Amino acid sequence: MSNTRNDQENSPDGANRLGSDGRAGKDSRPDSDHTHLASNGKAELTLDELAAIQPGMARLMVEIADRMWKCYHAGRARNRPLARYQLSEATKIMKASVVVRPKYGAAIGAYVAEEIATLRAVVEAEDWAGFEGAFAEVVKGANRYHEQFDKGFLVWKVPQDPPRDLDLAPRP
Repeated sequence: MSNTRNDQENSPDGANRLGSDGRAGKDSRPDSDHTHLASNGKAELTLDELAAIQPGMARLMVEIADRMWKCYHAGRARNRPLARYQLSEATKIMKASVVVRPKYGAAIGAYVAEEIATLRAVVEAEDWAGFEGAFAEVVKGANRYHEQFDKGFLVWKVPQDPPRDLDLAPRP
Protein backbone atom coordinates (compact mmCIF):
# COMPACT_ATOMS: atom_id res chain seq x y z
CA MET A 1 0.00 0.00 0.00
CA SER A 2 1.23 3.50 -0.73
CA ASN A 3 2.66 5.35 2.19
CA THR A 4 2.91 9.03 1.34
CA ARG A 5 5.13 9.72 4.36
CA ASN A 6 7.69 7.16 3.11
CA ASP A 7 7.47 8.58 -0.39
CA GLN A 8 8.26 12.03 1.03
CA GLU A 9 11.04 10.76 3.24
CA ASN A 10 12.62 8.81 0.38
CA SER A 11 12.66 11.74 -2.03
CA PRO A 12 15.84 13.84 -1.94
CA ASP A 13 14.06 17.06 -0.96
CA GLY A 14 11.24 15.52 1.12
CA ALA A 15 8.61 16.82 -1.29
CA ASN A 16 5.42 14.91 -1.90
CA ARG A 17 5.82 13.10 -5.21
CA LEU A 18 3.07 12.23 -7.63
CA GLY A 19 2.80 8.75 -9.04
CA SER A 20 2.60 8.03 -12.76
CA ASP A 21 -1.18 8.36 -12.48
CA GLY A 22 -0.79 11.94 -11.12
CA ARG A 23 -1.94 10.97 -7.62
CA ALA A 24 -0.11 11.35 -4.30
CA GLY A 25 2.60 8.83 -3.58
CA LYS A 26 4.85 6.62 -5.69
CA ASP A 27 2.24 3.94 -6.27
CA SER A 28 -1.01 5.57 -5.29
CA ARG A 29 -3.15 2.43 -5.65
CA PRO A 30 -2.40 -0.47 -3.32
CA ASP A 31 -1.87 -3.96 -4.69
CA SER A 32 -4.01 -5.55 -1.98
CA ASP A 33 -7.58 -6.69 -2.56
CA HIS A 34 -8.38 -5.11 0.80
CA THR A 35 -8.75 -1.57 -0.45
CA HIS A 36 -10.96 1.09 1.01
CA LEU A 37 -11.95 3.80 -1.42
CA ALA A 38 -13.99 6.90 -0.75
CA SER A 39 -15.86 8.61 -3.53
CA ASN A 40 -16.98 12.20 -3.76
CA GLY A 41 -18.80 11.54 -7.02
CA LYS A 42 -15.93 12.85 -9.08
CA ALA A 43 -12.96 10.81 -7.84
CA GLU A 44 -12.20 7.73 -5.81
CA LEU A 45 -9.57 8.28 -3.15
CA THR A 46 -7.62 5.83 -1.03
CA LEU A 47 -7.26 6.38 2.70
CA ASP A 48 -3.65 7.45 2.12
CA GLU A 49 -4.80 10.03 -0.41
CA LEU A 50 -7.44 11.33 1.99
CA ALA A 51 -4.79 11.62 4.70
CA ALA A 52 -2.43 13.47 2.36
CA ILE A 53 -4.96 16.23 1.66
CA GLN A 54 -5.89 16.90 5.29
CA PRO A 55 -4.91 20.40 6.39
CA GLY A 56 -1.92 20.73 8.68
CA MET A 57 -1.45 23.22 11.50
CA ALA A 58 -0.33 26.02 9.18
CA ARG A 59 -3.64 25.98 7.30
CA LEU A 60 -5.71 25.44 10.43
CA MET A 61 -4.03 28.30 12.28
CA VAL A 62 -5.06 30.71 9.51
CA GLU A 63 -8.67 29.68 10.07
CA ILE A 64 -8.32 29.99 13.84
CA ALA A 65 -6.69 33.43 13.57
CA ASP A 66 -9.49 34.63 11.27
CA ARG A 67 -12.17 33.47 13.72
CA MET A 68 -10.35 34.99 16.69
CA TRP A 69 -9.92 38.30 14.83
CA LYS A 70 -13.67 38.36 14.24
CA CYS A 71 -14.35 37.36 17.85
CA TYR A 72 -12.18 40.20 19.08
CA HIS A 73 -13.89 42.86 17.01
CA ALA A 74 -17.35 41.45 17.74
CA GLY A 75 -16.54 41.71 21.44
CA ARG A 76 -15.32 45.27 21.04
CA ALA A 77 -18.65 46.01 19.34
CA ARG A 78 -20.43 44.32 22.30
CA ASN A 79 -22.01 41.79 19.97
CA ARG A 80 -22.24 38.76 22.24
CA PRO A 81 -23.89 36.35 19.76
CA LEU A 82 -21.25 37.02 17.11
CA ALA A 83 -18.32 36.95 19.55
CA ARG A 84 -19.63 33.70 21.05
CA TYR A 85 -20.08 32.13 17.61
CA GLN A 86 -16.61 33.07 16.35
CA LEU A 87 -14.99 31.85 19.57
CA SER A 88 -16.92 28.58 19.40
CA GLU A 89 -15.89 27.97 15.79
CA ALA A 90 -12.24 28.78 16.56
CA THR A 91 -12.35 26.35 19.48
CA LYS A 92 -13.79 23.58 17.28
CA ILE A 93 -10.94 24.07 14.81
CA MET A 94 -8.38 23.96 17.65
CA LYS A 95 -9.83 20.69 18.91
CA ALA A 96 -9.94 19.21 15.39
CA SER A 97 -6.31 20.19 14.81
CA VAL A 98 -5.23 17.63 17.40
CA VAL A 99 -6.34 14.91 14.97
CA VAL A 100 -3.72 15.93 12.41
CA ARG A 101 -1.07 17.04 14.93
CA PRO A 102 -1.50 15.00 18.11
CA LYS A 103 1.79 16.26 19.56
CA TYR A 104 -0.01 19.54 20.32
CA GLY A 105 -2.92 17.83 22.09
CA ALA A 106 -1.99 18.57 25.70
CA ALA A 107 -1.05 22.17 24.95
CA ILE A 108 -4.22 22.85 22.97
CA GLY A 109 -6.31 21.17 25.67
CA ALA A 110 -4.73 23.38 28.35
CA TYR A 111 -5.12 26.52 26.22
CA VAL A 112 -8.81 25.80 25.60
CA ALA A 113 -9.38 24.96 29.28
CA GLU A 114 -7.60 28.07 30.54
CA GLU A 115 -7.31 31.12 28.28
CA ILE A 116 -10.18 30.28 25.94
CA ALA A 117 -12.49 29.27 28.81
CA THR A 118 -11.77 32.57 30.56
CA LEU A 119 -12.56 34.51 27.40
CA ARG A 120 -15.72 32.46 26.88
CA ALA A 121 -16.91 33.30 30.41
CA VAL A 122 -16.25 37.00 29.82
CA VAL A 123 -18.25 36.92 26.57
CA GLU A 124 -21.12 34.97 28.14
CA ALA A 125 -21.31 37.43 31.04
CA GLU A 126 -21.07 40.35 28.63
CA ASP A 127 -18.25 41.64 30.81
CA TRP A 128 -17.06 44.09 28.18
CA ALA A 129 -14.85 45.89 30.71
CA GLY A 130 -12.90 42.63 31.17
CA PHE A 131 -12.93 41.64 27.50
CA GLU A 132 -9.71 43.40 26.40
CA GLY A 133 -7.74 41.91 29.30
CA ALA A 134 -9.07 38.40 28.72
CA PHE A 135 -8.33 38.63 25.03
CA ALA A 136 -4.80 39.90 25.74
CA GLU A 137 -4.25 36.73 27.82
CA VAL A 138 -5.48 34.61 24.88
CA VAL A 139 -2.89 36.27 22.63
CA LYS A 140 -0.12 35.91 25.24
CA GLY A 141 -1.00 32.26 25.75
CA ALA A 142 -0.90 31.51 22.04
CA ASN A 143 2.50 33.14 21.68
CA ARG A 144 3.78 31.30 24.76
CA TYR A 145 2.84 27.99 23.08
CA HIS A 146 4.53 29.10 19.86
CA GLU A 147 7.72 29.56 21.93
CA GLN A 148 7.24 26.20 23.66
CA PHE A 149 7.08 24.42 20.32
CA ASP A 150 10.06 26.24 18.78
CA LYS A 151 7.86 28.49 16.68
CA GLY A 152 8.70 31.71 18.51
CA PHE A 153 9.09 33.45 15.18
CA LEU A 154 5.28 33.23 14.93
CA VAL A 155 4.09 36.18 16.99
CA TRP A 156 0.32 36.41 16.75
CA LYS A 157 -1.43 39.72 17.08
CA VAL A 158 -4.99 40.70 16.33
CA PRO A 159 -5.40 43.08 13.40
CA GLN A 160 -6.59 46.45 14.69
CA ASP A 161 -8.87 46.97 11.71
CA PRO A 162 -12.21 45.18 12.01
CA PRO A 163 -13.16 42.65 9.36
CA ARG A 164 -14.93 44.19 6.40
CA ASP A 165 -16.97 41.09 5.57
CA LEU A 166 -19.21 41.28 8.67
CA ASP A 167 -21.51 43.87 10.15
CA LEU A 168 -20.34 43.83 13.76
CA ALA A 169 -23.22 45.86 15.16
CA PRO A 170 -25.36 43.92 17.63
CA ARG A 171 -28.81 43.01 16.38
CA PRO A 172 -31.82 44.30 18.33
